[in-house]
Amino acid sequence: MSLESDILRTAGLLVETYGEMAPAGAHIRADQLSDKGDIEGSVNWQRIARAAADLLSEDRPENLPLH
Repeated sequence: MSLESDILRTAGLLVETYGEMAPAGAHIRADQLSDKGDIEGSVNWQRIARAAADLLSEDRPENLPLH
């Protein structure tokens, strides 16, 4: 499984669980990891936050494939 699919799956689970608060929660986690020096983890959670915001958006992002 690719990192991108993990990002999208995690974002989807956050949206299912936390709704509109999902991007904020992912940003909080990114900040926590950054504070601990885990830059790679922080970057991944920032990507999750963006993916969650995209899932909540009324407009479909151009790079999001349709299945």
